[in-house]
Amino acid sequence: MNGWGGISSSEMAAIDENAEWLGIPRILLMENAGAWVARVVYQWLGGVAGTRITVVCGTGNNGGDGFAAARHLAGLGADVTVVLVGDPDRIRTPEARTNFEAVKAMRESIKLFIARSTDDLEGIRHVIEESEVVVDAIFGTGVRGRIAEPWRSAIQLINSSRALKVAVDIPSGLNPDTGEVGDVCVHADVTVTFHRPKLGLPAAADHCGELIIAPIGIPPEAEIVMGPGNLRQALRMMRDHLEEIVLLEPLPDEAIRLMNMLGAEPKTGEARGGCVVYAGRRIDLLKGLGGYSWAMVLGVALSPRLISIIDENEASRLGINMNMELCRKYETYSRRASEFENIVYIMGRSSDLLLGDSKWRLSWVGRPLNDQGLNTLIAVTLALLARGVNGFDAASAAGYLAGITTSSGYDATISELRRIMED
Repeated sequence: MNGWGGISSSEMAAIDENAEWLGIPRILLMENAGAWVARVVYQWLGGVAGTRITVVCGTGNNGGDGFAAARHLAGLGADVTVVLVGDPDRIRTPEARTNFEAVKAMRESIKLFIARSTDDLEGIRHVIEESEVVVDAIFGTGVRGRIAEPWRSAIQLINSSRALKVAVDIPSGLNPDTGEVGDVCVHADVTVTFHRPKLGLPAAADHCGELIIAPIGIPPEAEIVMGPGNLRQALRMMRDHLEEIVLLEPLPDEAIRLMNMLGAEPKTGEARGGCVVYAGRRIDLLKGLGGYSWAMVLGVALSPRLISIIDENEASRLGINMNMELCRKYETYSRRASEFENIVYIMGRSSDLLLGDSKWRLSWVGRPLNDQGLNTLIAVTLALLARGVNGFDAASAAGYLAGITTSSGYDATISELRRIMED
């Protein structure tokens, strides 16, 4: 949403999930990622025919990208070896499993070794030492802290090689959000990062080498839509501590049930300091009420830590145009979002717009919202705010569920919320 600026690992996970929801299968993104890695190696060397290339893979999606890259490199004539560090039975996703099975089937063009232990690694040390290129596909954006064996030894073995070292998405062992190295980290000559650079990469230039940003087919809509990835991201932000929610205007029982699912027990009556407050259209009730954690209203109100839900006519009076080409939306909405002290949710005739915190997001699924959808938007936002989720992410997650309620009713919304909570 900010051009090619940095992105956190949690944001990237949300975008991946939204892309799949929009119809772009994760396995297609993995295929494109692997093809990009192979292309970079090919272009860097000016060809790979006969080149000894070892792809060192983990059991997650980063390893899946590596398996796909190995297949493409073999197709380009390279002498390819794949080293899977870990137990094949613990390959975590169907996409990575599919690509591993493909590598297993390529018995003539790819040599495959399984390294379940440091002893296994020691037995194939010569393979990595004799390689001209080593592709690091051990860990992606999920790694934090000290690295266990045999992965730690695998990283050290890669670093001891004189080969050209190419990291897939980020160098294994690097914290993608901070650029810090908690234990050991691959020292890459080239890093091929996907879609957008991760936040920590600029601070870790010594570990990344040359940084190449590779588009892998994620549609722009995956970043700007309120989708299931944003709901999952918000649920992961929830704290155990629950702030009190006070309703100065009532909500229907179905909406209260959604709040209960998120651990919230709203009360009616007088608001006190530290509460999450819902004032509805009684914006006047917020006057003189200080010390609330967050407040939510229906109508135009400008105050920090406040979420205003307005319609398109009110948005127009604020100078917000809902009908623009995408390139203008990036420029205009980003600027307006940075100008607001609070968060503004605009319910439109064909799509909704969320602005604030220097970010913006849209939703066109199940729009325009009906009364049930609006109540879902309010209830879920309030519950997430009470669980410590920031206002923008809370409203974005709620906006996704609000569309489901409008399209399919409360039962479908409850089922979707339960699915993601239990996944």
